[in-house]
Amino acid sequence: MYFRTCGLLLCSMGIAILVTGCGGASDAPQLAAVNGVVLLDGQPLKKGSVQFTPDSSKGTTGRMALGEIKPDGKFVLGTTVPGDGARVGFHKVAVNCFDSTPFNPNNPAQSTTKWLIPEKYGDDRTSGLTAEVKTGNKNTFTFSLTTK
Repeated sequence: MYFRTCGLLLCSMGIAILVTGCGGASDAPQLAAVNGVVLLDGQPLKKGSVQFTPDSSKGTTGRMALGEIKPDGKFVLGTTVPGDGARVGFHKVAVNCFDSTPFNPNNPAQSTTKWLIPEKYGDDRTSGLTAEVKTGNKNTFTFSLTTK
């Protein structure tokens, strides 16, 4: 009886250690849910995308997060899959919104892009937009863009 109890105990401990090892710290980046709204001159931007790029100068590294802007101006970010959030830390933000003609491989010069917002917002180095994503917090951002 003693050996059976000890054997079961050791077996249980081995399983617990194995499970703990599998469910322990991970190499996956820490993500937090992020959503918000983009306004242009006080009105919801009706389409486009929002991009959060980790700011390595502030210690945040990793993959960027992207989100589509819906007709009501709202967005939800995803890093590896839609809606999974953004890396915890500091980010530079870019907003893209443009109309473009379909690419014609027979006449590539015919393809055009017309920005619907000032182009400066499309580059995280010139947009002037930043965000800090925090763990355990509601990460809801409002980005107010202007045409002036």
